Order: sequence, then structure tokens, then C-alpha cells
Amino acid sequence: MSTVFHNDPFTPFDRQPIISHDSPSSGSGFRRSIAIPDSYLPVPADAARLRVAARALDIDQWVSTRDDDWLPTIEMKRALIEERRDEVVACLPGAEAACEEVARGVMSSIGVAPTSARGVDALVDAALCVADDLCIMMSDADGMPRLVAAVLCSPGRWRLAEKIGGTMASIHVPVARYDIDLDSPVNAVLKRMNVEKPMWRTNWGISNHPALFQPDNPPHTPDMDIADMWFRTEWQTLRRLPETGAILFTIRTYVEKLSDFITRDYAVVHDIGDIINKIPVDVAQYKSIAPYRERIFEYFSAR
Repeated sequence: MSTVFHNDPFTPFDRQPIISHDSPSSGSGFRRSIAIPDSYLPVPADAARLRVAARALDIDQWVSTRDDDWLPTIEMKRALIEERRDEVVACLPGAEAACEEVARGVMSSIGVAPTSARGVDALVDAALCVADDLCIMMSDADGMPRLVAAVLCSPGRWRLAEKIGGTMASIHVPVARYDIDLDSPVNAVLKRMNVEKPMWRTNWGISNHPALFQPDNPPHTPDMDIADMWFRTEWQTLRRLPETGAILFTIRTYVEKLSDFITRDYAVVHDIGDIINKIPVDVAQYKSIAPYRERIFEYFSAR
């Protein structure tokens, strides 16, 4: 599938927006992009290596906080599930009970009564109530967590059909330095997770395309104005489920146009610029920053 460049995060990477709705973008009919929460941005320690950096999550908070992007994201998810279900929904045999447990927990956490749907359909119903993607991992015979079910509508350069059934290591094969910096720490976190201590962490990058549904890496655009690129952050949670013992992995993706990001507090902008300038070359390549690194650094430094 070829990439279609546009300014609407809620239109897939390979489609042209049909109408200009109230989305966080620029241009006629679009509003300013909403700011990614400061606590979800990288910190100086992220310049040296990839980190799990998991933090405690309130046990009652299953998904992200409702904001102005909440409903447009759900509308996007509904369209993807209706039109491209095979690309965004998957469930392996044996994961049905976990799907239902996730659905009950997610929907109850936002004050919505669970539906009568069963198996993966219950997971889909829950996913259409929140802006977050819902992924489920269960341990195999060797105790290794594997991705067994998901509703994934905001992929960052990975395809669900290619990753379902995989371990965390196989899912993260394209991630630079994952085997060096993250493989052992991630497995340790997953194995020691208990029901009472859910966690959250973040992941980040910069893209030349705003689409939340972005399973492929967009082609290099050397002539693109840096102001028109997008900061992309994933707020991720991990929690052990009490009934099935499965692990729920949620992903809420935020994008903010760099022309908006540059107006943030001076110290924030310069800290991010410094991180971008210092991250290892292979990490910069994975995060799609390498071809633009010098120009991004100059753009942030001029703030």
C-alpha cells in the first residue's frame, strides 16, 4: 500500500481525507493539534539508551484520560474495524475468556455496562468505548508471554497480522537495541507483574506523517518543512488480570505537529532537542529521526 500524505491523524496513512472534521491538524477546517502531556515526553536519560521506565499506575485507571481527541479516535477505530477488520482485530484460540475479562474491566473503569458479546467481539466492544488500543498477552508452555488477541488501530510501523502469537522479543524485532537495552528488563517486568500493581510507560518518535493508523514506515521526504512533521508518543499500560492471569497491554497514541510543539516552554523544547541530538544513530534511524536529525535539532535550537 502506498502512503498518501495529508494532515489528518484520524485518516489512515494510505487514504485521502474525505472531509475536514474537528481533528488536531492544520489547514482549512482543522484545529490546532492538542498538546501531548508533558509527563509523556522523553527525559534526558532517554538520550543514552532505551529504557522500560515503568511507573506505578492507579489500579482503577485502565485506560488514558478523556480529552479532545477521544471521540475522533473512537470514530477512526470504528471505521477501521468496519472496513479493515482483518488488519486491526485478531484473536488466537484460547484467548476468548481473557478478551471477555478485559472487556469487563475496561468498560467498568469508565462507567459503561459491559455488553453481552463474547470472545473477541467483547474486546471489540470495549475498544470502541475508549481511545486506547487493547492488546492481550498470555504465557505459553514455557512461561513466555505471547500476543494472543488485540484491537490495534494506531500501530506505529507494525502489522498485527505479522505479530499475533509472537513474544515481546519477536514483536519488537525492528526496534533498535531492543535486545541490548530492553529484552531482559521487559521480560522481568512481565514475569513479576501482579494484579495489584499495574504500570505505565511511554514510547516516542518523530514522523513525517500524522496518521494514527500507520503500520508502514512512510517514505523519506527530504524537502519537507520540519514544522510540518509530527511528534508521536505512545502512553502504554500493563496490568495482570485476576481471573485468567493474562496481561493487558494498552496503547494510547498522541501526535502533535512540530509547529505547535515549538511553542511550548523554552526548557521543554530545548531538552527534547538535546535528546534528539544525542540518541544513538541506530535509535535515531528506528525512530525515523536520522534523515532529519540535524534540521530538527536546528529547528528546536532556534526556539
